Amino acid sequence: IDGEKGLLMHRGYPIEDLAMNCNFPEVAFLLIEGELPTPSQLASFTSEIKANWLVHERLLAFFGGFKSDAHPMAIMVGVVGALSAFYPDSVNIHDPTQRRLSAIRLIAKMPTIAAIAYKTSVGK
Repeated sequence: IDGEKGLLMHRGYPIEDLAMNCNFPEVAFLLIEGELPTPSQLASFTSEIKANWLVHERLLAFFGGFKSDAHPMAIMVGVVGALSAFYPDSVNIHDPTQRRLSAIRLIAKMPTIAAIAYKTSVGK
């Protein structure tokens, strides 16, 4: 980040270039791996995301514990914090393989968690 020059870069790429020329999985891959994916890497990465998108059934019970008018961001923070209890195989932050698995799981599950958090916050 160089605020004086108006620069915001991710892994050496200007954010404007990424926004105009890349999709979400490509940028997520870049943030995790440090480089933009090749077509085969992107296909493999996308498959990993799809394989991890389901939210554990018991995690869904957490949503019922929040007030119906709770802010969706507060709900998301609570649920994301609980993920490590459901996925203890990826809590060692010093292990690059476990860190990557945690990132994949979080990327995969956040759309569902965000949607349910919103529905919970509006009483549905």
